[in-house]
Amino acid sequence: MSGIPTYDAIKFPEHIRTILITGAGGFVGQKLTQLLLKYAPDVKLLLTDVVQPPTFGVSDESKLKAVKADLGDTAAVKSLFEGEKIGLVYALHGIMSGGSEANFELGYAVNVDSHLNVLRATHAHATETGQTGDKKPVYVFVSSLAIYGGPGCGPLDHVDPRKTPLYPGTSYGIEKNIMELYVYDYGRKGYLDTRSVRLPTVCIRSGAPSSAASSFVSGLIREPLQNIRTTLPIASSPSDPNINNYPLYCTKVTTVLRNIAYAGVMPESAFPAGEGRSINLPGVRVTPGQMLEALKKYGGDEAFKLVDYKIDTAVQAICKTWAGDYDSTISQGMGFQVDDKDEGYNEAVEEFIEQELGGLKK
Repeated sequence: MSGIPTYDAIKFPEHIRTILITGAGGFVGQKLTQLLLKYAPDVKLLLTDVVQPPTFGVSDESKLKAVKADLGDTAAVKSLFEGEKIGLVYALHGIMSGGSEANFELGYAVNVDSHLNVLRATHAHATETGQTGDKKPVYVFVSSLAIYGGPGCGPLDHVDPRKTPLYPGTSYGIEKNIMELYVYDYGRKGYLDTRSVRLPTVCIRSGAPSSAASSFVSGLIREPLQNIRTTLPIASSPSDPNINNYPLYCTKVTTVLRNIAYAGVMPESAFPAGEGRSINLPGVRVTPGQMLEALKKYGGDEAFKLVDYKIDTAVQAICKTWAGDYDSTISQGMGFQVDDKDEGYNEAVEEFIEQELGGLKK
């Protein structure tokens, strides 16, 4: 595969000896944990989620500690920092796009209120432990490209982040936008070394479908390759024009994990002056039609026949608010990596087959 991520830059400075990962029980959180265990073996990982995160066989709590916690509870959040000297936070937890739109109160409680609890606790912890100046904790907030919306941000549009205002078209995007501003202000004030990374659609995710409106991007491959039926929710038939008119901006799992990890080690000086602290992570434009072509390539006709076509108006309404392509010149210039433009989605499928299914189907 041509777009293989490299990890030479994933080297944490000496003052970062303990890393907190919220949402560590989720798909990205688990994969990030495994990456850091491999490439940062001398750093302690503190994992938390609403369920006990897996420890991947690590029993030494001086190396890895997993804690079940409700981050909506300020006392529970504060307790995570007690007895520690946390130099880096990866704030990953959240309710996804479809779930946030369906449950307004829960979306704000998790995606804003609980994140504010963690941000404020990190600031207080930095003060209490004397982590200031060039040794202040790094805070990486994992955001989303769903913060864009409105004119110029439809499926067939190409977004230039320097010229495109933020008018999110979903509660999820608004919640992410709110938190980006909070995170930026804590960095502007010098309390923490903050940065927000806006993720493209991550594929191919293993496990069960999520509440994200983009869940079908992984489901179109994941389920049929395991002989399970799946549904394309933005098309009524294989000949529906929507198949080519709803491109999505995607990144494969290993690339986004490398880029999230890199966001924690990238120096503050890498940010262009006056550009803020929010970064659009690189991705590639992929249409549902191209996804179906990949399914047929790797799964054959039998897998292809397991796709049903039925428009889900709620999913379609959300997808209409997402741009299909973004300029990534800034983020690539800062050291973030991008998948191959032509083969990126195929490589994502190959990764899934090799890592989750034990080898190529065809």
